[in-house]
Amino acid sequence: MQCFERFKKEYGHLLNGQFHKKFKKITDQSFEKTKEQILQSKPNEKYEWELSSAKSVSEAAEYSLAILNSQEVHGDSRRSFIKLTLPWETLKQPSGVQHYHQWLFYLCNQIQADHGYGGLSSALPYDHYNYEPIEYQLAQQHPGLEVDSLVINFALELVNSIKGANWYTILSTKFIDKLGGLDSITKALTKHTDIQIFSYDCGTIIRAGDYPELGSQQGDNPEAYVAVNRVIKPIRIAKPDQLHTYSAYGNTFDEESSKRWYARFDEAEEITRSPRRLAAGEHCSVAGFWYSPANNNVRQRFKQGEVMPEFKESSWGATFWYWSGEE
Repeated sequence: MQCFERFKKEYGHLLNGQFHKKFKKITDQSFEKTKEQILQSKPNEKYEWELSSAKSVSEAAEYSLAILNSQEVHGDSRRSFIKLTLPWETLKQPSGVQHYHQWLFYLCNQIQADHGYGGLSSALPYDHYNYEPIEYQLAQQHPGLEVDSLVINFALELVNSIKGANWYTILSTKFIDKLGGLDSITKALTKHTDIQIFSYDCGTIIRAGDYPELGSQQGDNPEAYVAVNRVIKPIRIAKPDQLHTYSAYGNTFDEESSKRWYARFDEAEEITRSPRRLAAGEHCSVAGFWYSPANNNVRQRFKQGEVMPEFKESSWGATFWYWSGEE
């Protein structure tokens, strides 16, 4: 509750609504009433609470703090989560990065975080399903963008695994030990002067660069993110579920594209084993299946030396081809 009280104290003048069982306007009275209901809830009673600057479930929030608990009956087989959302402009303000940094450390210590991440992501409404195609398209263009609309569904998957690397990667001692200890991690990252390592009450926080990075539309990965990914890859989800559900409004992450997203920072470190991306007009370097976001990620088989086609009418933009991993 202290987390929500602090958030309301700092950002209360910007908050318009809260979600607990249903979306409603936030007032001092409604905040206290919800807080008391949750404090009086039983150990096996599930609750969700979000404070938001949005005025309705169909509006994306610039500021929000959300939590979903896990029931006591599940023991250590489920995970609760807490999620803080602030606008990008926060980092552009004087001491903005430090302010974000302090909030992240505060939350990690308050909830004794097992693991987590922080970085750039799409701000979608609470009723986000219709907007997942937009998140999908942006994530295809920018590898540094976190796909986080269905974080609520990862309570089971993220017990003994983590989601992956981002600007901030939070690891409890349990995961640090699985990676060979802090000395081993520090040694692996020591040549990357833009990566910093911090300690919190329950473990270690890794920051990949002074500011978060999106990565370029040409698919270039932020080097610091790739370096962190190389270290934490052994504890990343091995068999992830898909990141999105089906949408009638456009392409979303299915099982295959979800796997590629989780492995997006693997490509740079495995360049000797996986052929580089190809632009339209270049000759196919390796025979097999390739896919292009400009063609809705439909796989096509090419012979070595064959010219890679271009989709001039695609709303995506320039045509680039990526190795699908099958010959």
